[in-house]
Amino acid sequence: MVAPLLESKESKLEKGEPLSGEDLLRYLPALSEVPKGVFTKFAEGAAVLRRFKPGEMVCREGDFDSTAFYIVSGSVDIFISTPLAHVATRAERGGFFQRSVARMRSLLQQGERSPEDTVGRRKLIPIDASVDLEVGSPSAQLGAGELFGEMCCRSFQPRSATVRAREECVMVEMLRVVLDMLVGTREIQDDIKSSTKVKAATFKGTSFKTELDKKYMSRALLNQIQRIPIFESLSQEFLQEMCSHASLQTFHKNQVICREDDPADCFYLIRQGLVKVSQAMPGGEMVRTYLSKGDYFGEIALLKNMPRTASCTAVDTVDLVRIAATDFQNMVEKFPEVRSAMEEVADQRMKSGAMRKFPNLPMSSSLSDAMDLGLLQAQNLLLIDLNKCTRCDLCVQACGEAHDGVTRLLRDGMRYENYLVATACRSCQDPLCMTQCPVGSIRRKVNLEIVIEDWCIGCTKCAELCPYGNINMHPVEIKEEKPSKDSAAPAKKAASATKATTCDLCTDLKTPSCVYACPHDAAMRVNPADFFSRKMPGLRNVFFNVTSTEKVGARTTH
Repeated sequence: MVAPLLESKESKLEKGEPLSGEDLLRYLPALSEVPKGVFTKFAEGAAVLRRFKPGEMVCREGDFDSTAFYIVSGSVDIFISTPLAHVATRAERGGFFQRSVARMRSLLQQGERSPEDTVGRRKLIPIDASVDLEVGSPSAQLGAGELFGEMCCRSFQPRSATVRAREECVMVEMLRVVLDMLVGTREIQDDIKSSTKVKAATFKGTSFKTELDKKYMSRALLNQIQRIPIFESLSQEFLQEMCSHASLQTFHKNQVICREDDPADCFYLIRQGLVKVSQAMPGGEMVRTYLSKGDYFGEIALLKNMPRTASCTAVDTVDLVRIAATDFQNMVEKFPEVRSAMEEVADQRMKSGAMRKFPNLPMSSSLSDAMDLGLLQAQNLLLIDLNKCTRCDLCVQACGEAHDGVTRLLRDGMRYENYLVATACRSCQDPLCMTQCPVGSIRRKVNLEIVIEDWCIGCTKCAELCPYGNINMHPVEIKEEKPSKDSAAPAKKAASATKATTCDLCTDLKTPSCVYACPHDAAMRVNPADFFSRKMPGLRNVFFNVTSTEKVGARTTH
């Protein structure tokens, strides 16, 4: 008789046929490697059998869930259904104050934003599966023996893609405890350990994990490397040699992968997980960016024969592909075109880091207080001088006019002496908005602008993680595209979607619309490190108003 699902598991496994331990072993025989007593204790009620007909949806992108799927038989299509486009702006004359202000018109636009932005250019969209999706055609297939939904299962992230049965399918849907049995337990967070007296079971993993790693090294790694822009035009000889020298390495949450100023000993490619790249600054660290699946790091120090330029830390458990320094140097010497391409990207990354460095500020209790309050966590603040401001709200109206009636700033926020720090994107030193995007669609450009790429699926994670409420979800519509006269293709129908939007600093304009529109010279964009350091005596008087504090406290991270 099949054991009933435990009450705590029913809410997570609402559909499917409950699997007993014996049934589960039939579909996932590698679980027989787990000690029998432990398996019996934890496996009962932790998995169900799901059957899908052709065309039936398995899961949808953006949904929050906590289960993983193993395909026993059949195949599925995995894809992003949200229209691929971003909310863009285009400068036009007219609009607010008629001809006196250039209007930044919002529209849904496809394609690359700036061809020169080689640092951020990507060919693949990272998803929670063994495959990545091509930007131009975001769809792929998975077959029997494949696992998907692992990160969703472990960290309750939103689904990164939509999965639909391609043919009749049988799948095992499992909770984290079964996933941990198969591939090994990922380190449990300290705050969770300290909040419970219950000792969590840990698992070393099975041959299932070994087989996954073998498949990745023999098939997926080569595919991943050749889709990286700087490697895509290189010969198969180089790519094969790169794969032959690679090894796998895992780092757990908050574990330092490499430290700033340490000697360079290897090159890393991210197989799975999120890596924080930071630099030490007076009063704390500055986060340069976050890197996710498909990104690489460690090349600057190797190419320039210099110490590490930044520290890299695992945000969660991170699986990396590692190539030792000696092997890396031998390869770039053998293939000089690789060195040239990588040096170009390395120069951009170094330029990006140099642009965001603090001036040499004196360390003092005032500066320390300012850091604690978050004043210096920003890199581009919109300030309003309350002695000059008449509360006319023309800055807000100008922002609304610049973005089709949807303002990207609020005349509210924290205050320092006679200055209001308005609610608008401030290019934070540590951009938390970038840390949990399931498809890696939010990033930062060299000029500090936060960019939300075409493959944003509208899951709201970035908006929820922004501690200042500076990212909004905006309903948008892709207008019908008319084919060219020479084309026989039918016109594409209009499609609607929800996309994340945030202040773009009006980068196409010399002066941001909100600043330009203020008739009293009250609004200004400043570098907070410079601005507040000149006013050091008054830093202790900084305080948060009640509205702003409540707004920050109400944000969630699921």
